[in-house]
Amino acid sequence: MGRLVNISVKVPEELRDLMRRLDVDWSQYLREAIMAKVREELAKEASRRLDEIRGRAGEVPTELIVKWLREERERR
Repeated sequence: MGRLVNISVKVPEELRDLMRRLDVDWSQYLREAIMAKVREELAKEASRRLDEIRGRAGEVPTELIVKWLREERERR
């Protein structure tokens, strides 16, 4: 992980009081939650791009796929 920078999150005071009562490393928890969300959004973006590419490429005939697979197996 690179250099860490500060960010600020506002929560209701009551929630902050509850968080303080618990033995949780909130910074680590939030870093992991943010990273999980970033990965999820990047995967969605990649999926959208692949869908666009597939839409432009059109359908590939099944016979052609079978031919490619056979050629690949023979090269091994």
